[in-house]
Amino acid sequence: MSGMMKSLYIEDNQSICLKDIPIPQPQNGQVLIKVEYAPVNPFDKEFLNGHKITLKPLVSSVPGFEGSGTVIASGGGLLGWQLKGNRVAFYTEHQFGAFGQYAIADVNYCAQLPKHVTFQESCCSYINPLSVLMMHQLIGNAHGIISTGASTNIGRMLTRYSQYKGINVINIVQSQTEEKILKDEGAKLILNINQEDFDEKLKLMSSSYNTTVLFDSVGGDQLSRILNLMPYGSRTYLYGNHSKQSLEGIYCANLMYQNKKIFGFSFVDNLQTKNIIQLKLMMNEVLNNIQGYFKTLPTKIFTLEEFEKALESKEKAIFKI
Repeated sequence: MSGMMKSLYIEDNQSICLKDIPIPQPQNGQVLIKVEYAPVNPFDKEFLNGHKITLKPLVSSVPGFEGSGTVIASGGGLLGWQLKGNRVAFYTEHQFGAFGQYAIADVNYCAQLPKHVTFQESCCSYINPLSVLMMHQLIGNAHGIISTGASTNIGRMLTRYSQYKGINVINIVQSQTEEKILKDEGAKLILNINQEDFDEKLKLMSSSYNTTVLFDSVGGDQLSRILNLMPYGSRTYLYGNHSKQSLEGIYCANLMYQNKKIFGFSFVDNLQTKNIIQLKLMMNEVLNNIQGYFKTLPTKIFTLEEFEKALESKEKAIFKI
């Protein structure tokens, strides 16, 4: 397919603009997708701030890591030809990402949509839902978990899925507004870190519910504070650093004598460990429940022309392309 397309584009000086560029051509094992919707994740914002997350080039590229649309061309391969003409959710690390009228994606990272699932619902099917599923694979025999950033989309998704699986979740919030959001969604255990008795309550609750796994998106001294209060043998998986701070305040004795550990959690690294069958099974679970515990709310819809507002939005921004 030839012609031009409208897309967001990162220039050589790392500035982003709206630009007409040639429609990219898929290679063997890739497909060309006419994009309908694409979400703006913290993942995307990190990339736009110059952080090298994947092999995707930081300049001369179209940003956007996931979305939904229709496969209109295949670069070759049986699976690519089978996908042609089908509606899909997709994840891409290609130079020509999701924030354009057309995107390139590897066939292994395209999931055909069930008839009842819309493009808007499915555009957020990869990064957050698969992260939640991969996090659950790390829980092991733990009876409960602690989640910071609990009112974010991935935090709420983690709580809904964990409760469905019978796992206790202690949700850490920073305001009454966040607390209300979680209560309205049925969260059972919520602690406000700004309350005077937070440390006492967390230590008691984590011991009572045997919550030995912490999924943290904040980092800094908040991670240290929480891990210090958790039971013997507790583990932390750090998947974000919203505080933009280094880890401080970890008691070395806890690491040496309490068998506590800190790990980094990378969506990209974990995704690369999955074979095509594992991915298909995981995506089937996600898409079958994309209107349930894997739903993304709230959302605000923007056009590509409104990209500056979308990137600054405090809500979950989605491009209608």
